[in-house]
Amino acid sequence: MSSTDEVGRHFDERAARYDNWISNFAGEQELRVVRKFVPAGSKVLDYGCGTGRTTLDLLRRGCEVTGYDLSPEMLARAKVKAEEQGYEAELTADPAQLAGRTWPVVACIGVLDYAPNPLPLLRTLRSHVAPGGRLVVTYPNATSVLGWTYIVASRWTVPAYARTPWFAEVAAAAARMRVECVRFAFPALPGLGHTVVLGLRPVE
Repeated sequence: MSSTDEVGRHFDERAARYDNWISNFAGEQELRVVRKFVPAGSKVLDYGCGTGRTTLDLLRRGCEVTGYDLSPEMLARAKVKAEEQGYEAELTADPAQLAGRTWPVVACIGVLDYAPNPLPLLRTLRSHVAPGGRLVVTYPNATSVLGWTYIVASRWTVPAYARTPWFAEVAAAAARMRVECVRFAFPALPGLGHTVVLGLRPVE
C-alpha cells in the first residue's frame, strides 16, 4: 500500500474524532493568516479539504469553492457541515474531477505535513493554479518548539514532517514557483509560529 493510501485510510478512521477543541483552536489561528492570502469572493480549490474547516471559512467569505480530499469519510463530514449551514460547494474525492482545471487561488492547508517529498504534490498543485494565480500552502515550522512537539506526537498516528522557511524556496523553485510571501501562525510570530504559511506564484 502506498503512503498516500495509508494517509487516506488513517483519516478515514480518524474522521469521526478529527474535529476537537485542539484542532479547532489551532485551525482558527492558521485561518486568520490564510484569509490574508485569499480575497473575499475568490474562486478557490481547497486541496485536501478534510472535514471542511477551510472550505466553510471560504464559503462564509463569499468564495466559490471546489473541495478535494482523498478521504471519503472526511469529505462526507464536510458535505454535511456545508449543507447544515446552507452553503453549496463542489466536494469530491475523485482526482479525475480536477484534471485539466485551474483556479485563481489554490489552497492546500495542512497537507504538506504528510509528504516526505513535497515536490510531486507541489507540482500537482501548480498545475491547478490559473495564470497569474496564487497557491497558498502550510506546513509545520522546523524552527518552532510547537512545530517539533507536533512532529513528535505525530509518530503515534501519521508521521508529519517539519521544514524551515528557507526549505520552501528550494522546493518552490524545483516546482517552478516563487515564494511571494511568508507568514507564521499559532502564534503569528516570525520563526516561532507552529505553522508556516506561504503564498506562491507560478514561474512561467
